[in-house]
Parts: sequence; C-alpha cells; structure tokens
Amino acid sequence: MTPPEDVLGCPVPIARFVARTELAVVALQHVVAYPGGCSLHLHLSVRRGSLDAVTWEGIAASHAGGFPGPADDGLQFRVSEGSLVEVGGGASYDDRRYRGDRQLWLSPLPAGPFEFSVEWRKVGLARTATTIDGQAIVEAAARAEPYWP
Repeated sequence: MTPPEDVLGCPVPIARFVARTELAVVALQHVVAYPGGCSLHLHLSVRRGSLDAVTWEGIAASHAGGFPGPADDGLQFRVSEGSLVEVGGGASYDDRRYRGDRQLWLSPLPAGPFEFSVEWRKVGLARTATTIDGQAIVEAAARAEPYWP
C-alpha cells in the first residue's frame, strides 16, 4: 500500500486546483505512476482570515504532523475507485498561514477517468471534486522502470 522502493516512477503533470475558497486552497500538483498504483502529490494552503484562535490552533496543530484521518470537520480525501492512503507529507504554520504537502497512494491503477475529491469543513471547504485522466496515469506507469533489471 505504498510506492515501491526500487522502481523509478513516471511523473504525470496535473497542476490543477481541486478546491479554492476564501481561506483554503488544495492543489494537485502531479502524480507519479508505478505498475501497481500511483502517488498523488498535493499542496495545501490556508490563511487564517477570520478564524478564531482556538479553531486556528486546532487546524494547525492537527495537521502539522500529517493527515489525521477522516473526522467530522477534518481534512478528507476521496477517490471514486481504488484505495487511497496517505504515505507522506509535512506542514508548517504561523499565526497567519498554514502550508502543507501531502502524498497519497492510490491502488490499483485507475481503469479510466476517476474523481478525486477533498473536503475540509473546518475551513469552509465543502466537498469539491475534479476528474483526473486515469489513462494518462496508466500510460505513464508502463514507462516506470525498476532500479535493477
């Protein structure tokens, strides 16, 4: 359920905003394709704006160490097919801005176009989805190469 450690994955540029509100941005930068799945690389940014101190500290503290998993008002990612798990990420924040990166593993490879969605109610982000070209990911996976023959 993680990217293979001995395969050079093939990147697929996406560079698309999945969601954008007054306070939050979630962007899918690129996908790295492997024979058994793909990793989705995301950027998150939140500005504090009118959020009160308790809400702000809750957001920043809960996500600075990584994706905590689904919760009533927590950050949630979903796909229309396959299994999605977080395999990496990091974040930093101060009293005005939160910035984070997430790496999600999707397996198996998508059979065709699929929906990727995000929801983060705590920052006013309702479930928002975009369609990703699964065929481009499958084609890239065929170009992934093992480190050793």
